[in-house]
Amino acid sequence: MSNENTKWWENRVLRSVDNLKLWNENPRLDPSSKLVTVRDYAEELISDPSDKQNFIILLKSIAKRGFVSFDPVVVWKDDDERFAVAEGNRRVTALKLLRSPEKAPMPIRKLVVSLARQIDRDDIEKIKVSLAPSFEDARWYILQRHSTATNQIRWQRLQQQRFIINVYDSVGQDLEETIAITGFKRAAILDSLRYVKIRDMATRPGVTAHLTEDEKEKVYSHRINMTVIERWFGNSQVREAWHIKFSDSEVNIDANLSSFYKAYAEFLKLTFSKDNELGYSVNTRTIDSKFQEIFEYLPKVKPKGEEEEDEAPVADEQEKSDNDKESEQQQSDDEKPDKKDRLKGNPKRGQFTDKYHTINSKSYKLNALFDELGRLPVKRYSNVAAASLRIFLELSVDDFIKSNDFTGEVARRLKKGYHEVTLQQKLNVLRGEFIDDREANKVIGQLLNNSNDYSLNTLNEYIHGTKVHKVEPQFLNRFWDMLSPLLEVLVELREI
Repeated sequence: MSNENTKWWENRVLRSVDNLKLWNENPRLDPSSKLVTVRDYAEELISDPSDKQNFIILLKSIAKRGFVSFDPVVVWKDDDERFAVAEGNRRVTALKLLRSPEKAPMPIRKLVVSLARQIDRDDIEKIKVSLAPSFEDARWYILQRHSTATNQIRWQRLQQQRFIINVYDSVGQDLEETIAITGFKRAAILDSLRYVKIRDMATRPGVTAHLTEDEKEKVYSHRINMTVIERWFGNSQVREAWHIKFSDSEVNIDANLSSFYKAYAEFLKLTFSKDNELGYSVNTRTIDSKFQEIFEYLPKVKPKGEEEEDEAPVADEQEKSDNDKESEQQQSDDEKPDKKDRLKGNPKRGQFTDKYHTINSKSYKLNALFDELGRLPVKRYSNVAAASLRIFLELSVDDFIKSNDFTGEVARRLKKGYHEVTLQQKLNVLRGEFIDDREANKVIGQLLNNSNDYSLNTLNEYIHGTKVHKVEPQFLNRFWDMLSPLLEVLVELREI
């Protein structure tokens, strides 16, 4: 990080609004969203009614008074030599829309078109920005802005916690380095890691199966009330009764998962509305004043291994029967001494991989996805598994390129920004020169051969195509097995 005495943030330089790149890891945004276009960013920024109103006020202010930047827009030059916006993404998005109103989301397009007529677009073609020497410096600045009193719209609790996690992952999950960079205490960082994991459990199918569509939307939103989550799960009585154990940054659920998911879902319902049997919504105040009443109202959570009478809903009796058989088969496999052979030895296995395999990556997302693929029943969720296979491969390729500092070279060879390079092009560049493993290169050759069933073309169909084919569990398991030699190179897929 730059010496504070240099005060680079006090210097302003002119940069074209059209050439500024919005930051898709901005903690204000939902990390599950894939944001590409200006419209994508704008839609995310107005997804909450309150945020939408604030954004409209910003648009009107710029249209009426012009762009007055008392608070600096901070950018840094990324690996693609583009100026990425670290601070000021809302303001830059507003400027981009006023310059190109046809890119505005439909709910506000009419307004943006009207406002754009009130200004001379050339007046906002360039703006003054503060150029951070590096992303690390930009990140340091952001932390100063959002951890002290400011006129900026402050981050919500979850946004701040996700930013801490991004820092934690970027330094190889080194806790001491994260403390040094963020200035947060060890306890605060561990709490962020723990409670975001608990919050993300709310999106699991076992929980959402008990929620209405409106409640699901609230759960999927990154605006879920983290202080309520922390107050509830921070209570030792809850953790003991719900069989939750904290170990450093880890959260271990030693409960019958069906009963845990049901209790968690009921708790979330209580937080969303006061129109429930209790007659009040659960928030930090009522958790403190009426804890025992809330606790006794919620379903009991059973310990691991104890049967739950009311399992999470399933589609029909046939699916329930299939699930029971699958569970019995999984239990039987667990007892076999040769279970390590399941990865390549049994195309009828329940999951792509198992607990006897691991990967080596500093990416939180990649590790989390690998862990979930080890628990996802391919037979029950074949379409999810198929799409995840494509996603896991691309994340693995990106992880390999970035961890080996090949990003610039890949972009240079293809004469385009790295963000514009397709997965097929990345694989083409890697084969032979950057990857010297013979078996891994054979896999790439198969992926690039569209006439091959186990091809990148098939993977692309799972996400972008309209055909419903090649999603049989055995085919998907064989696809994973085919990819294994390449994954051994990309993310060091190994048996433990």
